[in-house]
Amino acid sequence: MLKKKLISSVLLPIAVILPALFPLGEATAQKQKKVRPTSLLKARCVKSGIGSARRQKRNVSIGRAVYSSEFYLGPGYRSAALTCNIQPEEDAIQNVFQTLNLGFGMRDNNQNSPSVRVQLFLDGRPSETITVGPTRVANVSVDVNNVNNVAIEATCSSSTQYCGRVYFYDADLLRDNPNTLNEKLQRQVPQQEQVPPVPPAPPTDN
Repeated sequence: MLKKKLISSVLLPIAVILPALFPLGEATAQKQKKVRPTSLLKARCVKSGIGSARRQKRNVSIGRAVYSSEFYLGPGYRSAALTCNIQPEEDAIQNVFQTLNLGFGMRDNNQNSPSVRVQLFLDGRPSETITVGPTRVANVSVDVNNVNNVAIEATCSSSTQYCGRVYFYDADLLRDNPNTLNEKLQRQVPQQEQVPPVPPAPPTDN
């Protein structure tokens, strides 16, 4: 009987300490709250420009490293663009995107190609401008909160030479995490004005 009491006295503190050291419930909740990125290509996208813009999953070598490209812009002698509407009109509040991450570059086997200027437009307004050449990669992250349309335009730097394609291996939209989204929704709910109580009428003499 004494041995059983000793074992119980040892096990009880361990059972109390372990949950504090390893909060499995919190870790699971944080894992569930992790928001996965959404591909830009899942939005409504249209291409424009004289050059080519095409969705194509392809492994390419840039800077002697392998990247899995999702689409490319081929400006040719002029330019090519892809414009995407990233906010569904029917449920804009619930589908707010916070950030757009882009990663792109030109292949190693386009050594003779002139450089290409890649410019981003947010709702028609110029944003980031990055120039890439053969073997070069670039990564950019832009804030697209309250932005409806994103355009990516690739323009050849030469009017006489043919420019190679720019391959995009990263084009992800990140949503607000649940806590931030709840805060935004609460801010958008109009607060009811507090009406001061009406003071009682003074007594009247009969």
